[in-house]
Amino acid sequence: MQIKKVGAEWAERCARFDAQNFAAAAWPLSIWEAELRAPQRRYLMILEPPAPHQSVGRLIALGGITLSPDADLLTLSVAADKRRQGLATQLLHALLAEAKAAGTEQVFLEVRKKDTGAQRLYQSFGFEEIHIRPRYYPDDDALIMRLRLSGKYATKLSQN
Repeated sequence: MQIKKVGAEWAERCARFDAQNFAAAAWPLSIWEAELRAPQRRYLMILEPPAPHQSVGRLIALGGITLSPDADLLTLSVAADKRRQGLATQLLHALLAEAKAAGTEQVFLEVRKKDTGAQRLYQSFGFEEIHIRPRYYPDDDALIMRLRLSGKYATKLSQN
């Protein structure tokens, strides 16, 4: 499986994938259309290899990040049947490499307070909790986390 950049032509598939993974917190199609056209955004995806009757494989992982000195990890999700296979780790690494190449100094994100699995993933990259945003999600608070790309993760990036 290969990581690929997502273009605007993928907006409908991204919106469906987002709805499958985030339900009420998913972005509508109009947001996906705008996001995928925004110049300071980078979205990456992982597709399954296509079946014999398909021209394009199924979207199984999707992530996005802003490209600025203080960047935001906008989204990161993996299809339910493909979790715990290292796809989120691969995708996050690729997103951070894109941000670093664009001159990003630090990356921020929001993650559900209940989602300890995602928090562990982010912590493994060096993200640190810096704040709690009450009621950020319809059903949960958000932990605000930050990664300084000049820190230990920068060493990992330069080794790959």
